[in-house]
Amino acid sequence: MNLLRLSLRWTAILACFVTAPAIAADEPAEAPLPDGLYAEIATPRGTLVAELFFTRAPLTVANFVGLAEGQLGPMPRRPFYDGLTFHRVVPGFVVQGGDPLGTGEGGPGYEFPDEFVPGLRHDTAGVLSMANGGPDTNGSQFFLTLAPVNRLNYLHSVFGRVVRGLEVLPQIQQGDVITKVTIHRVGSAAQAFRVDTAEFTRLAGQAPRARLPHFDDPENLLPRDPPRAKAFDAKLANFARATGVRLYARLLPKFTPETPGQRAGSFVGVLAQQWQLGADAVLVVYFADTQQWGLWIGDARLPKFMGRAGTVAEFTREGALHQAKQELLTVALADAARTIEIAEKAAGPERPLLPGQRIKLQFDAVLDALIFRFEA
Repeated sequence: MNLLRLSLRWTAILACFVTAPAIAADEPAEAPLPDGLYAEIATPRGTLVAELFFTRAPLTVANFVGLAEGQLGPMPRRPFYDGLTFHRVVPGFVVQGGDPLGTGEGGPGYEFPDEFVPGLRHDTAGVLSMANGGPDTNGSQFFLTLAPVNRLNYLHSVFGRVVRGLEVLPQIQQGDVITKVTIHRVGSAAQAFRVDTAEFTRLAGQAPRARLPHFDDPENLLPRDPPRAKAFDAKLANFARATGVRLYARLLPKFTPETPGQRAGSFVGVLAQQWQLGADAVLVVYFADTQQWGLWIGDARLPKFMGRAGTVAEFTREGALHQAKQELLTVALADAARTIEIAEKAAGPERPLLPGQRIKLQFDAVLDALIFRFEA
């Protein structure tokens, strides 16, 4: 024991005289953060700094900042996140924390609406977003992406991104403690962003609530655990809420033409008329028995879909609209095929993908292609 203590004492003395100057010379201080609002998240693996999009997603940022600074949450108020854990880590997908129970079931004692902003996507590693249990069920749980996961767009509210310490993210292990969350305000705009119960209540009261569009899987062809149809329904509702573009989707077990020789595309047009979707809506249908897709675009959405101004007659002349639809579907389904191939390799020959799982991945790709087309 005495020899060990003596060795440690001499090691500490040498470190003071030898290593400190080397560190100062070799590791220049980081440049100051530009104007903005930031969350510094300390973990046992290192420190992350995330920019918070307080001008674009003020409600969601207000919730996070209010909890972090002890202005929101259960009584008695205290910094909510300090000492909680990353209770869920899925390699290559997300790191999730913010649950006081550590089970995925806990929260701050309240819920608030989703806040979707066109252009804020889960398109890279380090995106900071809200976990939820469905539309308008946000609380305290958040996650950070470990890779691009665009299928989460319009399902989860993006409100920030990691700008420092991105290399720390994949090192985080399930059960690691969130040592401390510190909010930094740089510049006058960020310094003016303050949160209290009254301001948070005001922002939440102004937020639009979900209106679910019509995604229907009447024969339950999609996996039900978890309920994929419910997730698609929420995704389309949230997209409509954020952009005003109403996308409808339906999964039908059979293609049953109403007239001899009727094609899937014209049949989908009949459905749109029967449902009175209107000129500003979009409808996509998949027929499982024939593995066909039908796509209908309301007249008011045609210029955006085609990428240029024009009339319906001009767009339909010489099959231009049909060609544009086929091109979008072809590219989307090619993306889905690559995703399916990766999933099959990961599952192995003993666990082949079920038909419903394949259809789900195809819907992911087709809906994302339509969302990207109409979002900008």
